[in-house]
Amino acid sequence: MQTVPIHQAKSQLSELIRAVEQGEEVVLTRHGKRVIRLIKEPETEQPSIEARRQAIVAELQALRAKVGQGNPGFQELWEEHNRELDGRGEPWTDQPKAPDAGR
Repeated sequence: MQTVPIHQAKSQLSELIRAVEQGEEVVLTRHGKRVIRLIKEPETEQPSIEARRQAIVAELQALRAKVGQGNPGFQELWEEHNRELDGRGEPWTDQPKAPDAGR
């Protein structure tokens, strides 16, 4: 690792960049204090939009499979909720609903 004062780095920028490209780390200082670190940019390519989309779809499918295992779906939960409401009776009373109520 090289440590170089900023005022000196101005005149040596090309050489410092070459050193960083070769894997060396360069730290620039001001008044003896570290200010910035120069490191090599990773050479990985960004995945294409299509590759990212496919990865997201795969994650969603895995999540759906995990969530859907043995658990009731929304429709089943809704029907269960309605059955519980029907069994509770009329509001503010303890009387169950009459089978033909409202007819």
